[in-house]
Amino acid sequence: MPFSTTRFPLLDVWGGPRQRGLQIGAAFGDRIAQTLALYKAYFSRPDDVLLPVVARFRAVVDGFDPRYSAEIEGIAEGAEVDPLWIHALNARSELLAAVSASECTVVHYTGTPFVGQNWDWSEELEDLVVLVRSEDERGRRFLTMTEPGLLAKIGLNDAGFCVCLNFLPTPKPTNGLPSHVLLRALLDVGSWAEVEATLERAGTDRSLNLLVASADGRCINVEYEGDAARRMEAGRPATIHTNHYLTCDAPVEAELLENSTARLDRVRALTAHGFPADLARLQSVLSDREHPEHAILAPYRDSDGFLGRKGTVCTIAMNLARRQMHIRRGNDPENPFHQILVNEVETTFSM
Repeated sequence: MPFSTTRFPLLDVWGGPRQRGLQIGAAFGDRIAQTLALYKAYFSRPDDVLLPVVARFRAVVDGFDPRYSAEIEGIAEGAEVDPLWIHALNARSELLAAVSASECTVVHYTGTPFVGQNWDWSEELEDLVVLVRSEDERGRRFLTMTEPGLLAKIGLNDAGFCVCLNFLPTPKPTNGLPSHVLLRALLDVGSWAEVEATLERAGTDRSLNLLVASADGRCINVEYEGDAARRMEAGRPATIHTNHYLTCDAPVEAELLENSTARLDRVRALTAHGFPADLARLQSVLSDREHPEHAILAPYRDSDGFLGRKGTVCTIAMNLARRQMHIRRGNDPENPFHQILVNEVETTFSM
């Protein structure tokens, strides 16, 4: 398999949930093992303490929709890993809910199909991130950038819906449907009625800012804080979010609050009236490095309370009307964006 310093591997999968899971697990087994080793260090708990908690998440996922449990089990079988560890990866946000760590700058130009974000996390994951383009047994398709072993993260589908996220820390219990399973469920929707039904069934009990947008320019933005879910009005001219709560005064550690607030203020200035709202402008906003300490496109740096260095792992800018994802690896603004269409199919596993 050829190596590229500017592209992430792209895998097309198809069939029923277990079939797709098997294909993902078999293709990305080594990456899943490395990702799992990384997260075991982040979880920082003995297996006999962690795995009973994960078993409860497994039951929650199965009760929400057995298809997602079946796909997780398929990934585990294909990667030759205990299924509980794949469930642990899919519950990584809930298991790390109390960690104070920045993870993402989200921008949606309200009323347009242009939406995207930077994903800021561990430097080690830049070499592990994958793209999965999936077609289910009904012929419905989606494309996601994700960590190996997770059902989904940032992505869009053939109905013109997308999901973006920001990590939000909370000390409150987060025992509900894992955030990344909810993201995946929302990539399976075909209408706003299905979005609302999915959000209703998923309940709260997670720490996450979730943005769902569609090709018609509408969006829903929800802040989850354990036992609460609060919707935000769409912003004008853009709906934006970073890594602190905007609907309440939930406490955030000083380092994270300073970083998150600086990025939010800069994005607000960059998306002000007078600038065109198009894909090129969105890419430019997400590429901004003006702030010497708290850049939107963040270089990798050490951070208090975080294992290793963190920064922007990748940048995603989507045109939902054309069902296009434009993705750039890493945090070098000179790296190119690569275009991927939801409705194409690669004949071979590509890198």
